[in-house]
Amino acid sequence: MAVKHRIKCDGSEVMVREEEGSYILSIQASSNPLGFGSLLEAFPNQDEAVRAAEKFCMLLAVAKERGYYLENGYFVKPEKERIPVNVCLQQDELTEERWITRLERV
Repeated sequence: MAVKHRIKCDGSEVMVREEEGSYILSIQASSNPLGFGSLLEAFPNQDEAVRAAEKFCMLLAVAKERGYYLENGYFVKPEKERIPVNVCLQQDELTEERWITRLERV
């Protein structure tokens, strides 16, 4: 189990690690560097996982600016629909502009 990619993301660390032929995207608090964090999604190849890590950081930053937080694999805001992270990561057409529109519409 080797970490293949690591980026700082809004007070946390997003990692891509290889595990049994899959590439696992996870997030962990910077204050707990010994764990493997919370699983966000698994990918069949490293390039796809790295792109998803970069995209996730954008999604998280934009969501937090609009009052959302991350909870058990979902973007959550009181009295709003919970948005699954894994679904967002699979949507290639989800740009920052479209994400903002979705957050404001939900």
